[in-house]
Amino acid sequence: MKNKSIYDEIFDKPCEVCGKIVKKDVYEQCKCVYCGWNNCYWNVEHPDRVAYPNLISLNKARQLYKEGKSFEPNLDEFIESLFIYSETQFEYKGIYYAVELVGRSKNNVDIQLYNSKTREKFLFKTKEDFKNNAKIDGKLLKDIWDETTDRYWLQ
Repeated sequence: MKNKSIYDEIFDKPCEVCGKIVKKDVYEQCKCVYCGWNNCYWNVEHPDRVAYPNLISLNKARQLYKEGKSFEPNLDEFIESLFIYSETQFEYKGIYYAVELVGRSKNNVDIQLYNSKTREKFLFKTKEDFKNNAKIDGKLLKDIWDETTDRYWLQ
């Protein structure tokens, strides 16, 4: 029989966003069954930063929850999450797009936009280059961002 340790324990604690009691592990992690927020100690320590596995900051999630809105990232938050995960995705008009960091080293990366339907790849040298020049169907991504869905880390 395996000895039980603190790491096997589950604790009743409030969700960081909605405040309802949820079952968290020793690392304060769990997905809230009430509001959908992915609780994690790092979010509490850095409430204004995007942190895995969420694509928005804790403080933004709290505000959206108060307003009755879903936890959706704006384009800047999506790009910030890309530099945490190295790969993200979104859907636009039924087509999925992968956004990935590619390059020879951690300090020398490009941002690649990949169209899953046409298999076209587009490279951007910086965050600003991607934000200001990425296009989907001839439209700037930043202009159609609100029409995208299924924004998440690449699965």
